[in-house]
Amino acid sequence: MRAIRYTAAIVTIVMSLLNLPIAFDDGGAGIPAPLAWIISLLGVAGIVAAVALLRSAAWATPAVITVGAVNLIGAVVELVRNSDGAIIGLVLSAVATALAIAYAMRRNTTAAPAR
Repeated sequence: MRAIRYTAAIVTIVMSLLNLPIAFDDGGAGIPAPLAWIISLLGVAGIVAAVALLRSAAWATPAVITVGAVNLIGAVVELVRNSDGAIIGLVLSAVATALAIAYAMRRNTTAAPAR
């Protein structure tokens, strides 16, 4: 179970690192400045959530799932716009989200029953 958690965190960090520079250089994609800043802030939130997941914080799993889902939606939008790098974002986002969901489900089934 630790391998799933670590892999989810690593993939989330990689995706978040790809989001960080968008506010400063969107690579010619023509993203409006407010949206570019939101994407960069999503990168910061993803790194924070991934580090919290590595530290087993209670709120980290839902945060990583949320960050992954938002990145997944953005990747689908960029795929429709035929943007460069959309496939990479789609794959990383899908893997991060799926691993975080798998970790959440596995953690819930292995938790000790309440008395």
